[in-house]
Amino acid sequence: MVAKRLLRVVGFVAPLIAFQRPAQANESRTQPLTYTESQAQPVAEDTLRREQWSLSTDEWNRYKSLMQGIRGSISPASISPIEVLGTHARDDQERKRYAEIWARMRHEDAERILVFQQAYAEAFQRLYPNELLVDLRRLKFPGQQALDSGERLLVFLKSKHCPACESLVQRLLRQPAFQTQRIDLYFVDTQPQRDDGLIQQWAKQQHIDNDRIRQGLLTLNHDQGNYFKVTQQLVGTMPQVFKLKGQTLEALRL
Repeated sequence: MVAKRLLRVVGFVAPLIAFQRPAQANESRTQPLTYTESQAQPVAEDTLRREQWSLSTDEWNRYKSLMQGIRGSISPASISPIEVLGTHARDDQERKRYAEIWARMRHEDAERILVFQQAYAEAFQRLYPNELLVDLRRLKFPGQQALDSGERLLVFLKSKHCPACESLVQRLLRQPAFQTQRIDLYFVDTQPQRDDGLIQQWAKQQHIDNDRIRQGLLTLNHDQGNYFKVTQQLVGTMPQVFKLKGQTLEALRL
């Protein structure tokens, strides 16, 4: 009985399907093709990206073609069209042209980042003026072999309104293990020439030993974007310390 009922249902539906197919076929032949917005969107996005990078149509097409080969298979997805075209330049003149374009873009972007860094630092200080960013009671240094030969400490700090920065520097300078090791201080809130006197005043207030400076064991520097070069991040909480040996950089977690 079950089998018979199923056959009856199939037999009932099949004619309907067979009856409808010609209508669908006719409709598809008579209905005109239309250019929808969804089809135009990828083309518009592609054009927008090309214009954002100030590339010609030929340059953009070459970039896309190169990304289909080894460059696209081994490079990160974030690689810029300028880098791709410059890497695969067909002669020295073309290579230099893309290098100059990329240098200008990176320089302009660094300027924007540094301006925002300064605004962020000022905003943080204004919103949280009494907050200690580093708990110095939890700061522990290793024994006498804190740094091996050839290693140095990079300390990023602020010259104003940063008690934690001052306390950290004082503790570093008092550690016997660091008496003969090089320590480089980078002030993230100063500018060359304009704030030279400010750094000198800061060093005097901290009773920095001038002999260590003359011997090159302690340097006082304007940051000038070095923090961003080291971390690829905007200026965050200060102070921050890194251990440098050769080309290897290690953050010391405070």
